Amino acid sequence: MESLLSVFWPYFLMVLALALIFGFAAQRSAFCPVGGVREWVKERNPVRLATYFGAIGVVIAITAWLEAAGLVSLNTTTPPYRSGDLAWGRYLIGGFIFGFGMVLAAGCGMRNLIRVGEGSFKGLWLVAVMSVVAYIMTRTEFFASWVLPVVAPMTTTLSAGQQDLGTLLASSDSVESARLWLGSVIGLALLAFLLWRFSAFRRPGPILTSLVIGGVVAAGFVLTGGDYGQYLQEEAMFMETPPNGLATQSFTFAAPMGDVVYYFSDPQWALVTFGVIAVFGLAIGSLISALMQGTFQWKGFASIKDAWLSTVGAVMVGFGAVLAMGCSIGHGLTGTATLALGSFMALAAILAGAWVGVKLEKHWQ
Repeated sequence: MESLLSVFWPYFLMVLALALIFGFAAQRSAFCPVGGVREWVKERNPVRLATYFGAIGVVIAITAWLEAAGLVSLNTTTPPYRSGDLAWGRYLIGGFIFGFGMVLAAGCGMRNLIRVGEGSFKGLWLVAVMSVVAYIMTRTEFFASWVLPVVAPMTTTLSAGQQDLGTLLASSDSVESARLWLGSVIGLALLAFLLWRFSAFRRPGPILTSLVIGGVVAAGFVLTGGDYGQYLQEEAMFMETPPNGLATQSFTFAAPMGDVVYYFSDPQWALVTFGVIAVFGLAIGSLISALMQGTFQWKGFASIKDAWLSTVGAVMVGFGAVLAMGCSIGHGLTGTATLALGSFMALAAILAGAWVGVKLEKHWQ
């Protein structure tokens, strides 16, 4: 274990630093995809939804430039966003379930981790439920035996070999330049539209939040897939017990919540992954921000009905996120940064599920 720590402690600290920044910024800005959908549908308030899409625009553009500069390659990531198997059934069904569940649970995994840092027992309970469901889906036979046989036929194997837009739209000898141009155009056009269409987004707060969160997600790719990340993977090959989950990756809170449960079942440094650190770091970053603002406050459920509905939503979030192979952060920011078609499909399904949930919310409130 000493050899593992002696090599990986700088990596663990850098991942923690990125997670702390993410959590701090998300708490300070109330960054929340489903909250943005709810405010847009009910009040036509665009700020939080525009900030979410602003972060998407930032990370798509920055990641395209980083990959073009040779600082990272996103062809092999965890999860495999650019896989040649387009699991459209998982993206659409899982994404919709996840989006609807977000409404019941008043937030995704990321948002409820932020609430944990703010002193919410409700958030802690919902994170625990999401984590257990994710563990069951990823670490037991449940998914392979009961879920995969249903969704496996809803997969298309692409002849191009990868599903990113650059590969799908360009010839084989111009894929890299296509990724650069597509990432730049999509990312910058999205930002330009938000700045032009919504005056509320032009304030320093939303813009800074988009830049920070989008930048942190892009930095995660460089840390894990750049020269340093490659060095760590090479070093791990010579270790008797190497760390789990070493690969090019960035923030997602679907499978990592299950990884936290797995870690607690057998605590050891080899089970401390990027995702495990991200889960704890996000909550700690939120806690730091809440304490600095003086907004930390112990809170629970509003009622028994709230507890039941939120718990059902947490089950749907955990189930849907693993089924879709990503969440509103994993697909919405990290996945779209790779220009993966499946991530855009999952993001659309997540937003559709959230929109339907908000529209139906009056029936159970």
